Amino acid sequence: MSNLATLITSAAKSHPQNAFGTLESSQPLGDAVGHAARLALHLQGMGLGRGTRWALVGRTGNDYMLTWLAAQLAGVELALVNPEYPDELMGAMLDDLQPAAIAWLDRPAGELAQRAVPQLDLRAWWDAHRASGTGGASLEGLQGLACDGGEIASYIHTSGTTGRPKFCALSHEYLLRLGRFIADTLMLGSGDRVFAPLPMFHINPLGYGLIGSLTARASILGTDKFSASKFWPTVKERNISVLISHTAPSIILATSTTPDDAKGHGLRAAFGMEATLCGLFGIPVGVGGYGSTESAGLSHAWNFRAGDKQMAKEGISNYAGRARYDVGWTVSGDGEILTRDKLGRAIFSGYVRDGKVVSPLDPDGWFHTGDKGRIDEYGNLVFIERMNEAIRVKGEYVPIEFVETALTQCASLGNFALWRVDSATTGHEVVVYTESDAVNLDEVRAAVAPLPRFMQPLQVIRVAALPRTGVGKVQRGQLNALVTLSSQAL
Repeated sequence: MSNLATLITSAAKSHPQNAFGTLESSQPLGDAVGHAARLALHLQGMGLGRGTRWALVGRTGNDYMLTWLAAQLAGVELALVNPEYPDELMGAMLDDLQPAAIAWLDRPAGELAQRAVPQLDLRAWWDAHRASGTGGASLEGLQGLACDGGEIASYIHTSGTTGRPKFCALSHEYLLRLGRFIADTLMLGSGDRVFAPLPMFHINPLGYGLIGSLTARASILGTDKFSASKFWPTVKERNISVLISHTAPSIILATSTTPDDAKGHGLRAAFGMEATLCGLFGIPVGVGGYGSTESAGLSHAWNFRAGDKQMAKEGISNYAGRARYDVGWTVSGDGEILTRDKLGRAIFSGYVRDGKVVSPLDPDGWFHTGDKGRIDEYGNLVFIERMNEAIRVKGEYVPIEFVETALTQCASLGNFALWRVDSATTGHEVVVYTESDAVNLDEVRAAVAPLPRFMQPLQVIRVAALPRTGVGKVQRGQLNALVTLSSQAL
């Protein structure tokens, strides 16, 4: 199987009654592929078929997932964009991507409507398609079926670290290999109902959940929004057997739901759950690991069971475990995790810059992850932490420079720096360190109000002086150790 269109059509042919869509709206896979084929043919008719690059900006929902199917059936190189990003940040990202078209779904185009590229209102298209009553289309003439495994299938952006998010180019073979690894690791089968309650513009729900399920011929359900209070009732009512999550939502479940809430569930495995959580909620197998959009999606995996001892001093969730057969890896002398292909196309094809895919690999083919790790006594990988400065809130990286630019309009902040404090429920909380003793909190609130909630700082912390290097750069890693003169909540 060389491309995603072939995977999609074969899964629909062999298991047409599998559920596909979201909790809020779903349909049998066979019907889903028929509807997607009609949009695929429409795109091809617009000249937006095989090999064209376009951006999809929208919220996860049934039509979003159908649009992803349609793009693969048409052979489109589909870039998935976080709809929560402000127009300014999104515009800078699109400057790098240089798409041939932009498609919008349940998100207004805003200032980006002025861009001189074709723009498609997918909400209007899907509503008109359903109103017409024409149903699905045949699979004849779909250009995606001819794609080579090395062609780009999708672009998924990083969540950003200190700079703006970067689009990672992912080939058909990359995604097919990832789907197979997930299906094998979780032992997915056609009787499974997989739940991936995370936004589909991330590699986790898309690569692990959707593509892993198609590979195994399992049913797949997403959702437009994760809800801890509705999670266990949903799992029980919808007969969910496998969960695809990550650490932050798992911790939220542990702190806001109880074992009594979970009683009677049918989960047999959960990605993103370690041994303690498996024991708490009575889940037979939890799966953890290590990877990134660049590093094969998931390059290492480890299965946990309730009662397993902690395998790493850094914490059991940091135990990355064994590597995939098709991914090479090592830890450099300075502790950085490096990965590379062993059989070809297991890791990403490169970053998109000025419309071109640029490979960041070193001369020996290694990708330098920027993550710190070590090798344990059994020869397995332990992930320690990010080596560079990063803020991550509920799984989303906060682009430091972008938020700081918004805060520069606050004259009362004086010399300031954005940073983080640890949080048991969200991973990090965003804070502002400042040397000013006269901060106007209303001014700060107004400056960050247009930003997504996860980017907004929660408090202003005053210190005597920001630590700086000889060239004036703030040393963020030292901020949390400074004496706090005052702290004000935002």
